[in-house]
Amino acid sequence: METILTPRSAPVRPCRDRELLVFLGRHGAASIEHVMRALGVGQTMAYRRVAACVDRGLVERLALLRAEPTLLRATRAGLRYAALGLPLAEVSPGGAPHQLRCVSVALALGERNGHERVLTERELRDLERREAKPFASAKVGELPSGHPRLHRPDLVLLGEERPTAIEVELTPKDHRRLEQILRAWRRASWVAEVRYLCAPGETRRAVERAIRKTRAEGRVSIEEVDQS
Repeated sequence: METILTPRSAPVRPCRDRELLVFLGRHGAASIEHVMRALGVGQTMAYRRVAACVDRGLVERLALLRAEPTLLRATRAGLRYAALGLPLAEVSPGGAPHQLRCVSVALALGERNGHERVLTERELRDLERREAKPFASAKVGELPSGHPRLHRPDLVLLGEERPTAIEVELTPKDHRRLEQILRAWRRASWVAEVRYLCAPGETRRAVERAIRKTRAEGRVSIEEVDQS
């Protein structure tokens, strides 16, 4: 088997390790269960590959919350090895549950529609930076530089002509902020549609109220977020 040297001159298994690092780099951070699902391997193999990459400085473990699983994040060395051109992911304790749910939603979307059709927020940000124009984001204002201030969705599902924006809403937003975003989505003609995947209860009701108030029914749909 071909041997590839990492920035720390340690031998790695080219295919599976790069597959792991690309997955973590695209999403920013994920759980070991996500790794198992994405790579199609069992627990023993997943832990083995993660441990090997941790030992080589390509992956790090983030224990942010007791109630949530440890997150796995590609280090800067790991991102260089994956050749994604993406920055080190910033993950906060408050954002960990949302991060985990977004990865679960992305995997489910990929399993139904093809993983190549799913873009993460990190990939979208990089794409729009390079293209210097919105691709699947909504314009919510203007920056001091004169460039548009963008609201980016959590995920993007690529279509034949226009993309679909996917918002994962686990907790209620401030109603003024939510209405501003929905008005911007209503104007975003370069996006085919917007899907809000909402936690049941008040979060879903808040989005439903905001959609009615902004008259965004024709552009925005609601589904309950997958709880798995």
